[in-house]
Amino acid sequence: MVYATNRLAEIKKVLVERLSGIYARKEAENLVNMLIRHYYGLSRAMQQVQIERRLSGSEMLAIQEAVKRLLNSEPIQYVLGNAEFYGLQIEVGRGVLIPRPETEELVGKILEDNSGADFEILDIGTGSGCIALALKNVLPGCNVTAIDVSAGALSLARKNAKKLNLDIDFRQCNILNTEACWSTLGKSFHIIVSNPPYVLQKEKKEMADNVLKYEPHLALFVEDADPLLFYRKIMGFARKALKPGGKLYLEVNANYAAETASLFERDIFNFPEISADIHGKSRFLIVKKH
Repeated sequence: MVYATNRLAEIKKVLVERLSGIYARKEAENLVNMLIRHYYGLSRAMQQVQIERRLSGSEMLAIQEAVKRLLNSEPIQYVLGNAEFYGLQIEVGRGVLIPRPETEELVGKILEDNSGADFEILDIGTGSGCIALALKNVLPGCNVTAIDVSAGALSLARKNAKKLNLDIDFRQCNILNTEACWSTLGKSFHIIVSNPPYVLQKEKKEMADNVLKYEPHLALFVEDADPLLFYRKIMGFARKALKPGGKLYLEVNANYAAETASLFERDIFNFPEISADIHGKSRFLIVKKH
């Protein structure tokens, strides 16, 4: 696209107008501000101070390419290459889920219940590593292990841990093969946390393009015929891997919270506590082992 000027003020106005075609205007303004902050290091306040600044050709090209990606419904986090999670800047890419506010809530519940102890913690299906990294950052005395089936996700998670100088033991294994995971890890845990795939295939029609077109389906979806597959496997794994008195923290499909809770055998686990997220949906299960 040809611009009449390279003044920051005019470029910003044009970009907001372009994005307002598919985003609400306030969201379009926020997205443009994020791009300017990312590419030029200018906060909103600094944008006002440098309103007459003229962008170089390379600067204009970079932000034009970013806007083009946004116009194709690509999430801003993938465009920028990072997302904020529990106060940490986490690198993300198309091979891992973008961390959600609900998952921050899950981390918050763990931290509310557990503080100041040297727990053994396991994160199942770590993706970008966001849950494991947030817990290790706040509970540095804990030993945190994180597993994922995807080698690509683990590579990115290790990169995040290195950048943040946080020591996490990352292992590759598939929780659907519980015996192999148990053999790979070879120890038990005080806390097990997981945000596994729980969106049914039939629920795709309710999802936005920025999720369906860009986020990894392997980490999102489960077959309609067996919506509780991952929870059943995690429950079976926790029978061995969770220490007596230990707790399991799960993010779940709100439509199947009660059914998921019913999986847990009363001779081994307390009846799960079902907890709502900020939107009032039954989003979390907290289960204690006898």
